[in-house]
Amino acid sequence: MQTLPFEAAPTPQAPALTAASRIGFIDIAKAIGIVLVVVAHAPCAPTGVMTLIYSVHMPLFFFISGYLFTAERAAAPWPDTVRRAARSLLVPYLFFFGLSLLYWLATRNIGARTGKFSDLHASDALQGLATGLSADLFVNVTLWFFPCLFLCQVLYAWGRQLAGAGALLLGLSALAAVLLATTLPWSVRLPLGLDVVWMALVFYAAGHWLRMIGWPGRSAARASAARVVALLSWAVLWLLSVQAQGRVDLAAARFGAFPVLYLPCALAGIAAVVCVARLVSPSPAWRWLAENSLVIFPLHPLMINFLSGLLQMSGSRTLLEGNPPIWWALSSLWGLLASLPVALLLRRHTPGLLGLRS
Repeated sequence: MQTLPFEAAPTPQAPALTAASRIGFIDIAKAIGIVLVVVAHAPCAPTGVMTLIYSVHMPLFFFISGYLFTAERAAAPWPDTVRRAARSLLVPYLFFFGLSLLYWLATRNIGARTGKFSDLHASDALQGLATGLSADLFVNVTLWFFPCLFLCQVLYAWGRQLAGAGALLLGLSALAAVLLATTLPWSVRLPLGLDVVWMALVFYAAGHWLRMIGWPGRSAARASAARVVALLSWAVLWLLSVQAQGRVDLAAARFGAFPVLYLPCALAGIAAVVCVARLVSPSPAWRWLAENSLVIFPLHPLMINFLSGLLQMSGSRTLLEGNPPIWWALSSLWGLLASLPVALLLRRHTPGLLGLRS
């Protein structure tokens, strides 16, 4: 079978992924990603830390999703892919929106939230559900990721029916580079991530293409000098790019001071995270974080807000806010750990709400 330009043909030399290698870097990379998300959303997070995390955390999740998009799924009928993506992403989107809305209705008139949401009603929240924009999803801004990833999966699957993984990556990268070089900051947002999915597709396509060529391959030594040098190289490039870019936010279609640097900056950050994941030993903690990232992602803002309100009513929050590092660390840890029992309950009793098969 003839391969398309920039398409890597499957060869005996391309190493197949084993269960151990997947746990070794995909699960760990996903776990690192969800920790970065929680840390960035925790109160009192340092500005520099947030700038660094926002440059990579969402691109990393799109990259991982693309890496997990196998050749078999690419060859599946497109309607089957749409149904699969709807079950795994839109069902949790609706469930966690309903949960977030109930929490918002129950707490909107308590403490400092009274003034913040005084002019908003349930109908405004439902508008956020329809648009899928982070600015409209005030009940839980993290939910924007679900419809955007849904679009990303179905559009990429459709594209793979027409072109190879390498050719598709090349075309999407060229489109993103042109748009970043010529497009001013968005004044009108499009619903369900339509105005940012073209960028998310580049990270998704990069993950899938690297999976197709068998990257990363096996290595004799886990902490080899080559891996350390690669980590340092990508980390330096990432940090320099972030320094030039400033704050970015994929959810808000904000691509930094120099939009043309957004793509290489994010890819350098992804590469650095993957290098770290390849150096770290697997453990049950990493695996748990990876397996439950779907629950932690939309649930941690509610958990952190609940802790903040509880401490405020007890009069303790003022003391903690007077020590920002402690408050930041405590709320980050709570956001992760408090999701554990909820994740266990949902996966055991209502897996369908998470888009999982019973």
